[in-house]
Parts: sequence; structure tokens; C-alpha cells
Amino acid sequence: MNLRKLLYPFSFPYGVIAALRNWAFNKDILPSQEFEVPVISVGNLSAGGTGKTPMVEFLIRRFSDYKIGLVSRGYGRKTKGLILAKPEHTFSEIGDEPFQIYHKFPEICLALAEKRPEGIQSLIDNCSPDLILLDDAYQHRYVKPGFQILLTTFQEPFYHDLLLPAGNLREYTSGKKRADVIVVTKCPANLTPAKAKEMMQKIKPGDRSVYFTTISYGEPQNVKGEKLGTKKVIAVTGIAKPQPFLNQIGKSLTIQKHLKFADHHSFSAKEIADIEKMVSTTGAPIITTEKDWVRLKSLLNAETLEHIFYLPMQVQFLFDQEQDFTKKISGYLQGV
Repeated sequence: MNLRKLLYPFSFPYGVIAALRNWAFNKDILPSQEFEVPVISVGNLSAGGTGKTPMVEFLIRRFSDYKIGLVSRGYGRKTKGLILAKPEHTFSEIGDEPFQIYHKFPEICLALAEKRPEGIQSLIDNCSPDLILLDDAYQHRYVKPGFQILLTTFQEPFYHDLLLPAGNLREYTSGKKRADVIVVTKCPANLTPAKAKEMMQKIKPGDRSVYFTTISYGEPQNVKGEKLGTKKVIAVTGIAKPQPFLNQIGKSLTIQKHLKFADHHSFSAKEIADIEKMVSTTGAPIITTEKDWVRLKSLLNAETLEHIFYLPMQVQFLFDQEQDFTKKISGYLQGV
């Protein structure tokens, strides 16, 4: 039995508060600010683990002709307030996921801000972007995006979830009506059209298009770009839902041990020392996620770092839907 379901009575007051808040925004009692620059929001109804970062990276790649600004809260950072990211900032200062994106795409402008309107205005004032992406901002309604992308996972779709604290929903599923498109993420690569149709019927998207994506993984590589030369590995994860990652590496590698940490985990000096000792004593390389790797690479010694491999990943659309998805976004951008 899922013990969280015992918390169901507490979900009712949470839902009432969330519904009243949304009602206040819908009636303009609480203000939503619009901007002249196109703003695209990527978010979800559930807390964590829906694949927002891969989707943001997909948008950056696909719309690279635009000068892109990104606004993120920078979850897990040790700083507060508005920050415009610079190359010298560490992951602890701007958050692991924004750090990953910024160093993968140094051409973008990145603002860290709890208050999204401040972040957007700062980008406009300092970078003059053609397009602004909002990361994890579906419930941050003080900004009214021009286009909203709602994500939900294949494994835990929002229609099977409960409100916090009994489940992971941040608001009632009726919040899907604010979305322009809905994307089902982390689907199996062999998803059948029949299963996709069944999910669409349960999502009840109305006139919104629903897209299905999977994760395309590259070959494991280390800081030198070298490939993995052995089949026996130690897995290290600090993400919300590591099982898809473990399933993927388990297809070709033998996982001798799995060190599982919480999402956005801040590694202690002892944990880093333990990892370094494990590598030196066992001789087994460590394989981790790209998000964890960007944190670990600045903490581990140079010798150990060569034995840490990460798995690159990208969003891949199923059923040849990518062109239609990008066409919808292009239509919005051209109409602004």
C-alpha cells in the first residue's frame, strides 16, 4: 500500500487553496504580466521528474536561429534572488540543471529568479533576446506565457495522480486547460499507436494536440570524451526517478552497485571521498546521469574524474510528430 494515500484528507485543503489561487488569476484579481518578447513555458502538473530539462534543451537546439533567454528558479542553488549567469558561476550558485544547460549552450542568456517577471525583465534589459523560455513555470502565473507546453510522463500520467501530499499533483488536472500542447514524455521507444490513443482518451485534451516522446541515449563518455571500456559499472544517481536511467544502462552493462541520492542532492565531502575510494579500490568505473555529472566533475579529483562516465540524452518524438510540434511553436513565434 502507498502510505502517502493516508494523507489524502490533507489533499482537500491543498486543492482548495490551489483552485482559489487559479480562480484569482483567471479573474485578474491576481495580476499576470505579459511581455512583448515571445515567452514559452515548459512545465507540468506534477512535482518533478517529467523531463523538463531535455525539453528545454530540445527547444534551444531547434530554435537556435533565435537569440534565446532562459529563466529558471535554479532549484537547489545556494543563492537567492536575481542572478544573471556568467561562465564563472558554479552549479551551487545557479542550480545543477541550469548549470548543465548553460554550459552546454553558452550562447544563451540565463537568469535565475524566484520571481519570474524579474528574470524576464532582466533578460530584456541586459540581453535583448528574441525568445524567452521559462523552465518549470506552469504554476508561476504572475507571468502569462504566449505558449505553454505541459509535460506528463508515460509511467505516471497526471490523470492517475493525486494532489499533494497524497500524490504529486501541484493542482487539479483541470489545469491542463491552460496548455497549448501536451507532451507525454519518457515513453517506451516501441509505444504502439493503440496505446497512445488509449492515453489520449484518458488525458482528454480537448482541442489541444498531444505528442509522445522518448529519450534517445548516446554512448557513455567521460570528461575526455572517451568511451566506456568495460561492462561492469557502479551507478550513481541524484535524480527524482532514476529507474528509466537504470533500465537503459542495464541493457548493455552490469550494475554492480547503485548509489542512490535524492534529486538535486548536494554531495558532502565524505560522500565524494567515498566515491573516490570506491573507484580506486574496485577499479570499476562509475556511470551517472548528465545532471549528476556536471556536479560531480567539479568535486572529484582529476584521477577519479577520468573514471566517471555520463550518459548523454535527448528528446526524440515518436510517430513522426516532431515536425508538427515545431510547426505549432513556429506559428506562435511568427504571429507575435
